Amino acid sequence: MSQGESAVSTSEKWDFAQGMELEKQEKRKTPRGASSPEKAVMLLYVLLALTFVVFTALTVVNLQRVSAAWEALEQARMRSESSHTTAWRNLSEVQHTLDKQLSGGIQAIHSQLLNVSQEVENVQWKVTQCKAECGKELSDRLRTLEQRDVLEPVQRQLAEVKQAQSRASGLLDTALEQIRSLSDILCTKCPAGWEQFAKTCYFFSSTTKSWTAAKDFCANYNAHLAVVNSEQENKFLANHIMDNRVFWLGLTDMHREGSWQWVDSRSLSFSFWNAGEPNNVGQHGEDCATIYANGRWNDAICSNPEHWICERSC
Repeated sequence: MSQGESAVSTSEKWDFAQGMELEKQEKRKTPRGASSPEKAVMLLYVLLALTFVVFTALTVVNLQRVSAAWEALEQARMRSESSHTTAWRNLSEVQHTLDKQLSGGIQAIHSQLLNVSQEVENVQWKVTQCKAECGKELSDRLRTLEQRDVLEPVQRQLAEVKQAQSRASGLLDTALEQIRSLSDILCTKCPAGWEQFAKTCYFFSSTTKSWTAAKDFCANYNAHLAVVNSEQENKFLANHIMDNRVFWLGLTDMHREGSWQWVDSRSLSFSFWNAGEPNNVGQHGEDCATIYANGRWNDAICSNPEHWICERSC
C-alpha cells in the first residue's frame, strides 16, 4: 500500500468515526420515551373515550335526578287533588247537615207558632166573649139603677159604674187590637199545598209552563212569581227545589235588555247569578230568570217550559 492510499483510508475511518459519534450525540439529545405520531393519535382517542364515558355518566345521573323530581311533583299534585276532593266532599256533607238541621229548626219553630197562634185565637175569643157578657151585665145594672127612684148616693154609684164600664170597654178594645196585631205577625194560614217562610206563602209547581203562563197562573191565585228579598229567602227557595228541576222567578229584562226588574216593578238591588250569567245567548235572547237547587240564578228563554214559584201574603 502506498502512502497516499494509507492517508485516504485513515481519513475515511476518521470521517466514519466522527459520523458515529455525531449519531450517538443526536440519540442522547433525543428525549427518552418520545411518542411517535401513531401513539399521539391513540392517546387522543383514549382521552375522547374517557370524556364520552364521563359525559354519559353525568347525563344518566342528571336524568335520574330529573325523573325523581318529576315523580315527586306528580305525587305532590295527586296529594293536592286528593286533599281538594276530600275538603270539597267534607264541605258538601257539612252543608247538607246544616241544611237538614236548619229545616228541622224551621219546622219546629213553625209548629211552635201554630201552637201560639191557636192560643192567641182562644184568648181573642175569650176576650170578645168577656166583652160581650161583661158589657151586657154592666148595661143591665145601669138600666136597673136608672129605673129606680134613688137618692144622690145611688146616683153617684151609678156614675162610678158608668166610668168603670167605659174603662173596661177601653181596656178590652186595646186588648183585642193587640191580639189582632199579634195574629198578623204570627201568620200561619197558608193555603193547602203552599209552603210558609216568615209572613209569606209559596207555591212550588209540579208541572211546567212558559214564564208568561206561569205569571198568569200566579195572578189567578192572588199571587205573583217569587220575588227574592234576602239571602235567607233565596236559601229557603233553593231548599225546596229538586236537583233536576229549574224554577221561574218573577225577574225579567224583556222590557229593556240588561235592566232586570221584579214583577212588583222593583229594580234588582242584589243577585245570586251563576258564574258567567246573565249572558243573553241565542237568537231570541234570554230575558227571564230561573233558580237552581244550589240557589244560583240563570237567564233563560221566556218561552221555555219550566217549573215556577208563586208568592203571596198569608
